[in-house]
Amino acid sequence: MNLVKKIIFYLQLEMKTPVAFGWFHWLWIFFTIIAILFLYFKKKKSKKYLNKVLLTYGIVALLLEALKQLSWGINYDFLINQITWDYEWYAFPFQLCTTPIYASLLYLIIKNKKIKLALLSYLAFVTILGSFMTIIIPDSCFVSDILINIHTMWLHCGSFVVSIYLLMSGIVEINIKNLKSALLTFMTFVGIALALNIIVFNIGILNGETFNMFYISPYFISSLPIFDIIQQNVPYLIYLIIYLFSYKGMENIEQILIDKCIKCENTLIHKEEIKYLLYGQNVSKDVF
Repeated sequence: MNLVKKIIFYLQLEMKTPVAFGWFHWLWIFFTIIAILFLYFKKKKSKKYLNKVLLTYGIVALLLEALKQLSWGINYDFLINQITWDYEWYAFPFQLCTTPIYASLLYLIIKNKKIKLALLSYLAFVTILGSFMTIIIPDSCFVSDILINIHTMWLHCGSFVVSIYLLMSGIVEINIKNLKSALLTFMTFVGIALALNIIVFNIGILNGETFNMFYISPYFISSLPIFDIIQQNVPYLIYLIIYLFSYKGMENIEQILIDKCIKCENTLIHKEEIKYLLYGQNVSKDVF
């Protein structure tokens, strides 16, 4: 067996499909807790330390993603000793769960401070929920491939750790300005996903396969619960608006609550102090 075939063999090694709260799942929960505690007690929020955290997560996640793409595209028939390539377009790496890779690495190379803060805000506020849900309910993500399971848990557990680190260290503060920056970054990723969906479908390379980045393709029904029903029963433009507003809804609720607090005549906190707490830019300058 030559080197290439050995690599293919090890990439496609299998295990018994893990179950929720089985040994494999608990192992990653343990790693996640240890990582969060380690970062908490370090309590460092310098630019150098932040770069180390993002670089570690981003590079390892990117490497695992590349190996995953290779594993799912290459097929090796041991009986006839033949290697074939058949790319799985549905697994193209531009879903919500893969964007932390790009956000982390883009932060390291972009110089614009506003964009850097927007990327960090996105990592802190948008990706944290999806990561957390996958950590506690991973059933649909577990398969029999060892590499894919490791990739899945590093991607989501690592992203969750990064989100918690950004919030607990104070690098990203919880205020409306940062929430809006996170939403704008999310909208940018949505725009890229929509463009990819349209371009890839229309250049005719799918050969009948599914390509549905962010599950907003106008050509394929979403596989997300509830959203699949909505998409099948309303015009696509309405579905897209509902999809976007479902993410913006939380910010609108927060904005209403904030405005109510500011207008409250009986509040013990001065209006300007509330505005500072909610809209202020009190982020460590040494991070940027």
